[in-house]
Amino acid sequence: MSQVERKYYPFHDGVKPDAIVVHCSDPRFQDAFRLFSQEELKIEHPAPIVLPGSVSSVGVDFAMPKHLKTLKDQVEFMLRAGKEPKLVLINHEDCKAYEKLRGFFKKAIHNQQADDLVKAAGLFKKLVPALTHVRVYMARLDPNQPIEKRVYFEKIV
Repeated sequence: MSQVERKYYPFHDGVKPDAIVVHCSDPRFQDAFRLFSQEELKIEHPAPIVLPGSVSSVGVDFAMPKHLKTLKDQVEFMLRAGKEPKLVLINHEDCKAYEKLRGFFKKAIHNQQADDLVKAAGLFKKLVPALTHVRVYMARLDPNQPIEKRVYFEKIV
């Protein structure tokens, strides 16, 4: 019988998340989200909640109430598991999920995204009174930068 070769990866037993980070699942932005969380926000052990459109369900709660409930449940669960309740919410430019929902919005998508982030921050502060920090960012694209350094983050709240 031949032995299967395995590659092993780290496991951090007992580690509690520094913060819950909610962001979009768009693969073009994953490195930027991870590096921003680690390098700029100094989050050593993030608990990511990764969804298409990030917090878009907050803006279309009437059309997607189950999506919003799932997001609320996930955030509440993860906040209880953390060291201290910290939450980071991130949307990004050129979001395909927001583009797909365009017909539900009365505003331009970039305004809707910013409004949804602010609304989500307020919602989670009400739901989890112990929430000590909520930070809200928009990932922007600078077309004048090389592709490997095109994303930057703007603080919304």
